[in-house]
Amino acid sequence: MSVLNVLDTTTVSGSGTAYIVVKSGVVRAYAASASTIKFDEGPAITLAAGEAVLLSVGKAKNAKIAAATDAAAMVITAEGFSGGGRHTFSVGDYIETVDGGDTDGFTSDFESAASGGKKVTAITASTITTDYDSSAASGDYALSAADATAGNIPLVKRAVKCVAGSNAVILEQVQIVGG
Repeated sequence: MSVLNVLDTTTVSGSGTAYIVVKSGVVRAYAASASTIKFDEGPAITLAAGEAVLLSVGKAKNAKIAAATDAAAMVITAEGFSGGGRHTFSVGDYIETVDGGDTDGFTSDFESAASGGKKVTAITASTITTDYDSSAASGDYALSAADATAGNIPLVKRAVKCVAGSNAVILEQVQIVGG
């Protein structure tokens, strides 16, 4: 028998917007009163009153950050991946950046909470350009060898924009466990 492991819970107020970092790619959506939920630029999904439904929000994405610019449009250089690709982000993805334990170099000026609704605006094989303004930082960020060795590596993670209809929607990000 399959069971659901709840990873986190977010309430989106009626006609409100929230952002969640994608962990499992599956959410259970519930509305006490009939409503809708929309993910990113997708269609509105009708939610019947008092009934929970499992929905996909797409795959989780993350990349290790090797460097970041202190600019009005922060450019992240992703640390290399095997298999030829460096990251799997696409233009239009919402993001969150976290220090990964490197609190000395990757300061709060480089950190973008998922709730900020920041997006990927351009990509190359090794870079991710964002609309996050990191210009308040004292200089560009570069991952040090000591932090890399210690595993203190900043990350960029995919988030999703959630827009509720006229009534509040509770979103539980879940992991399906068992068979």
